[in-house]
Amino acid sequence: MAQKVRIPKNHPVKARLIKFLSISGVYDDSYNETVDLYVETYDFYQKMRKELEAGELLVEFTNKAGATNHVKNPLAIEITKTVQTLNNLLKSMGLTPAQRKLLDSSESRDELEEFINS
Repeated sequence: MAQKVRIPKNHPVKARLIKFLSISGVYDDSYNETVDLYVETYDFYQKMRKELEAGELLVEFTNKAGATNHVKNPLAIEITKTVQTLNNLLKSMGLTPAQRKLLDSSESRDELEEFINS
């Protein structure tokens, strides 16, 4: 059976998430799987976003009858789903906007706001 490869702790997104979880006083090793999943999903999101930016929002699609239409790029739909997944992962870690009120430092809150909106 293949062994799961861990995201290194020095990965910028992982390091920031662990920092925010630590500041909020909830971080322990049980968060590692969720943090790694967030980082993998975030990296995937960034790749899709770059690909969509390099392409077109509308793409040609030919249906079974042979008619060609312009449809929304499927990447745009996948990006929306991925953002929802990222938000759900943040929620499961207690890092949504409503949950950020638990953070003590306004500097940390500002950094977290910048991270979430980036």
